[in-house]
Amino acid sequence: MTHVQQLQQWFASPIFADDEEKTRQAYLINLLIRAGLILISIVFALLPLVSTPSNEMRFLAAVIALLSCLMVAKFSLNAGWVHETGYLVSAVLWLTLAAVTVAGPEGLTGTPFISVITLTPLVAGFLSGTWVSILITGLNWALGGVLVWLETTGRLVSYSTYDPLAQFLAMMVMFSALPLMVYLWRRSFNEAIEQVRAVNLAQQETAAYRLQNEVLEEAVLARTSELEESLVREQHLGGKLAQALALETEMGELQSRIITVVTHEFRTPLSIINSSSELLQQYYDRLAPDRRDAAHLRIREAVFYLNDLLKDVTMVEQAQRERIRPSYQTIPFNRLSQQLSERILRDVNRPHRVAFDFAAALATPIQTDLDLLQQIGANLVSNALKYSSDDTQVQVRLWHDERQLVLEVQDEGIGIPPQEQARVFELFYRASNVDERRGLGLGLFIVQAISGMLQGQVNVISQGANRGTTFQVYLPLA
Repeated sequence: MTHVQQLQQWFASPIFADDEEKTRQAYLINLLIRAGLILISIVFALLPLVSTPSNEMRFLAAVIALLSCLMVAKFSLNAGWVHETGYLVSAVLWLTLAAVTVAGPEGLTGTPFISVITLTPLVAGFLSGTWVSILITGLNWALGGVLVWLETTGRLVSYSTYDPLAQFLAMMVMFSALPLMVYLWRRSFNEAIEQVRAVNLAQQETAAYRLQNEVLEEAVLARTSELEESLVREQHLGGKLAQALALETEMGELQSRIITVVTHEFRTPLSIINSSSELLQQYYDRLAPDRRDAAHLRIREAVFYLNDLLKDVTMVEQAQRERIRPSYQTIPFNRLSQQLSERILRDVNRPHRVAFDFAAALATPIQTDLDLLQQIGANLVSNALKYSSDDTQVQVRLWHDERQLVLEVQDEGIGIPPQEQARVFELFYRASNVDERRGLGLGLFIVQAISGMLQGQVNVISQGANRGTTFQVYLPLA
């Protein structure tokens, strides 16, 4: 590496891989140090032309002090002391200019005082933040007050025809707006950074969705080929009567099992409703408002649970007997999304925890069964609410591409162990980490069954236990 390359590397801004904010601040400070070194070097070279014998030594000392400060700051910045470097440059700049101002005869009208009240708040705010700019502005008020005292007491000869106090107040009031300019600049800068981040994130998500769609399309093609082969094999099988009899026997066993499980599941919510209603009836006037609300909430949750349970049992029985027939209708995407969100929020408990996201301006015509789509969404949202804590939100997103409509439900709950994800759509199956949460294992079976009737499919994404779950339902646009 040549000396020039080494010098370029030394003057480059340091990078902190684990702290983006620190890297950005270091870049700003390094930019000011480089610009300051260039500017002060030019002033140093032109000092004989811009100074007089009376102030040449003061200005030379100031230039040397600032050059030394910037070199020390560069070493400090390369060592990783980003915030300390900003404070160092801000402090030395103000002290140097303030010393030149106090030591000279120019007073309020001179270039040193004008420089200290205009330059130092801007540089300090640029390097270290708004509060430092405000602090420097306060120091400038104090410095100006000293100069006013010196001029009014005759210790400093004033060259201005204006009253020192009036001139001081006019200048300071005008330049005290600089911290506000620094604040507005830093806020605009941060907003611009956030917008850039949002654009980059959107581009990454778009690329991920595109890749995911390509994988899913390949999976659909492979699955279609397998189904065609299976259909050919099934056409050669006989015994349709035996199959029908076996199916009927299976349905009888399923009904018996459903009756047994549902009878057991009804006991707990009915007991909750009974005990809570008796408590309200007998002790309503003596109960505190929060205990009344808690009793009403227990009754409401039990009623929601029983209602969902009965709907799920009915839907399972209809799905098993293939009695569900989609009733397709054509509806614009934005109106479909709005109606679907309203219905789902009306069907689920704790609707305040559910957030919907869809493009309200898109009016692409969609052919689907809104009632069956509502059943899919309500089951997925109810599951997400049940298996996630009360302080988290459930995200529901709808979008479409050229071929399919996508409904996505994402939670931050208990997740699904990887080895069990292939079985979550089986009837009565429940993952091993559901603990004591009530349920029969019907919801995801219903979701998959209805999705199949609408010629779609369901995809589950979970990184494992306690890492949340995302369900994606893909349905054809027509």
